Amino acid sequence: MTTNEALSVMEKIRANAVATTALDTFFCETETYRMIRERVFGVLEAREIRLARGLYEQKGAALIGPAGSGKSTMMARVIREYEEAAVATGGRAFGHRIVSAIVPGKASVKDTCCAILREIGYPTRSNRTEDYLIDCLRTQLQHHRIAAIHLDEVQDAGRYATEETMSAFAKRFRNLMQVGPWPVSLIMTATLEAKKLINHDPTLSRRLRPVEILAMTPTTDGSALRGAMTELLRRSGLTDDGMFNHAEFTPLMMHAAAYRFGLAVEITIEALSEAVEMADARVTLDHFAEAYYVRTNCDDELNPFLSDHWRGIDTTRAMDRFYEEKNDAKKPRKRK
Repeated sequence: MTTNEALSVMEKIRANAVATTALDTFFCETETYRMIRERVFGVLEAREIRLARGLYEQKGAALIGPAGSGKSTMMARVIREYEEAAVATGGRAFGHRIVSAIVPGKASVKDTCCAILREIGYPTRSNRTEDYLIDCLRTQLQHHRIAAIHLDEVQDAGRYATEETMSAFAKRFRNLMQVGPWPVSLIMTATLEAKKLINHDPTLSRRLRPVEILAMTPTTDGSALRGAMTELLRRSGLTDDGMFNHAEFTPLMMHAAAYRFGLAVEITIEALSEAVEMADARVTLDHFAEAYYVRTNCDDELNPFLSDHWRGIDTTRAMDRFYEEKNDAKKPRKRK
């Protein structure tokens, strides 16, 4: 039987989720976002023009960055904006739809083809031959008039792979950009490990227009981050009493988020949610400290929002513990 305590916890969590829904839908247009949007729009518009002239060889784009930097969110936004803009301008003779698929952990060509076909709406099994699946994919891409394939988590195609399997994977999917009658553009999002796969195939790297998400710095990203946090604060209905504009807060926030913009936004949303849950009208460092603790389960000494020595904390680690080093060495035990 469900206890009253369990019901109370559920209702509290549901109420908090409802109160912070407006925060979860927030998106900030960073310079990196504007750059990858231009790259994706560029290769797709070039594809339309080239196919109209009978030219089959196409180009693609890649967004590379560490986990938590906001790659998938950015690309989902870019894809939606392109499709909406294409429809608003009368559509495209050679299609404007972009199909997205996550590269499976096994990262074989067959499994990746099956993942794409499932997203198209044509489920099939991986016990088919690789040639069959590639041909089936080509047919479905043309039948559904798909302009581009977006492969997410492409780093899994290079992990645990041999030189031979990486070459086969890269060749199969880059060939989709250059073989008629319906070549598509290839769009990739991945962590930094994917550089190995992309650079392993010179033809693939030549066809891609990559954008790398670099670590945040106060100079290049400080204004955008403060703007994002201020907008989230406005949506939450809370106040910060000027904390977000304090000179040291932006560097502290960046360090806590391991210099990843997407992660900084997530921590801010979680801190504001903590304040809402506690019925506090003002968000403070304590709320950020609690949000960081929930995310990492680290000791207080390793929580950047609690420690005066936050610059020395490795914020990429979770469940870290503080062990005070003793200068005096322990004496060896004597055998009884």
